[in-house]
Amino acid sequence: MKCIGFALVGSVLLFSSCSNYSVSADDGNGVSYSTSLFVATDRHENGSGNNLAASLQMIVNNFDVVVPTTVLLGGDYVGGRNNMTPAFSVSDIRAEVFRSLDSNETDLLLTYGSHDNEATEGYGPFFSGPKREEGYYVYGISFAQMAYATDSAVRSEIDYLAELREADSLQAEPAIDTTGGKPKLGRGYDGIDTLDAFGRSAESATARFTAWVKTLDDHAPIVIMSHMPMHANREDNAGGKTWFKAVQEAAKSHDVIFFFGHNHTLDENGDTTEALRYMLVPGDSLEVQGEGGAKKYALNFTYANAGYLKMGWSTLLTFDDVDGDKRHDRVTLRRYNLLGADDRYFGSTDKENPYVIKLKK
Repeated sequence: MKCIGFALVGSVLLFSSCSNYSVSADDGNGVSYSTSLFVATDRHENGSGNNLAASLQMIVNNFDVVVPTTVLLGGDYVGGRNNMTPAFSVSDIRAEVFRSLDSNETDLLLTYGSHDNEATEGYGPFFSGPKREEGYYVYGISFAQMAYATDSAVRSEIDYLAELREADSLQAEPAIDTTGGKPKLGRGYDGIDTLDAFGRSAESATARFTAWVKTLDDHAPIVIMSHMPMHANREDNAGGKTWFKAVQEAAKSHDVIFFFGHNHTLDENGDTTEALRYMLVPGDSLEVQGEGGAKKYALNFTYANAGYLKMGWSTLLTFDDVDGDKRHDRVTLRRYNLLGADDRYFGSTDKENPYVIKLKK
């Protein structure tokens, strides 16, 4: 449990804490407090070859940042073309994170991607659903919850794969193309997230998300992490439209920031359209994938790429209470690159890095 306290010195109210908060007078509007959240996706390498530990260390070494007390990672921690789902231990990820951050002061949350199917600990360590953090909420979406529009579609793919394996007499894996955008109907699915308590597909998961939002008695911001994006490109995220409508509704009463990953191979292969979606804000438009195709909608929430760790990218969110009322007034999103890439803007958008969102709710 983090401890928080206030003290009156003369006529100034000072904020103190046992966690990684900053304390400062801000813009002449009084004493503020701040807390930070680190987000990224697509680690894809186990051991010394990945960029997770180094990315966190780079941020922690930066004297003018608020050290994050929450780390929210968005899936695909291992795996590549030569071995799509290698066995790995979640303890390796924990060791990398806590090399730079205090394990007693840091909340580590891991959402699930399809490459993570052979985690030695099973599905237990993965995060989905809601959690309250320091003045904001986080919400995790599993791979299948965005990849499939309906529970029946998931069941059909599970059954189809079982039939293929039975036909092969369990002697070999069926020829499922995971490099071209798994899942697609007719390829089969056996992800360990199919029994997630917060929903099997977008259909059941958004029902639980919407029910949770309705229970909230405040208007604190919500940060959502989904390995899979909502937008149309690879046609492998049939649940996008369902989630878009649910998040649009939630954004009527909460500031929402939705993070995604997954599409790094498009960037690596020269797809210039992906970087145009790295930071979209209310009023911008987004072409959203649905079960029956794509349709363009206007956003009323923030939609952003979390940062592909395998390409050296990550993002730090810093929430500030400027006026001292114990509610966050703004959040600053700062995108970092470990490998020296140009980080002046969020991808090829016109949004300068860092980007400040004034919280309205």
